[in-house]
Amino acid sequence: MKGSKGSSCPLSAEPELEETTLSEEDEFLILGCDGLWDVMSSQCAVTIARKELMLHNDPERCSRELVREALKCNTCDNLTIVVVCFSPDLPPLLEILKLKFKRSISGEGLNLLQEVLDSKS
Repeated sequence: MKGSKGSSCPLSAEPELEETTLSEEDEFLILGCDGLWDVMSSQCAVTIARKELMLHNDPERCSRELVREALKCNTCDNLTIVVVCFSPDLPPLLEILKLKFKRSISGEGLNLLQEVLDSKS
């Protein structure tokens, strides 16, 4: 089904490439085909990979876990995943801050609630 370059064929043999400069903060890279990205956001994949690497620091096991998760999400495409770690050390623990929400009720809502409570008495 692959046509020549510039044809209207739906498939292309030309890869999408992006060049990025890595920093000290970069821990790992997830290379995956669309079988992964069709069913999972990049943030979700990073969260799963990071959790797995913190448990055992094994990129091969991490790749297998991402495949399992994509299959659970019913992927219908090719599924190839490679995780590349940039350090032999475990990823550092990240502190996740819990947001506190204040709850309030409008005056109108308060009056309506009061009416309901009064009608029950």
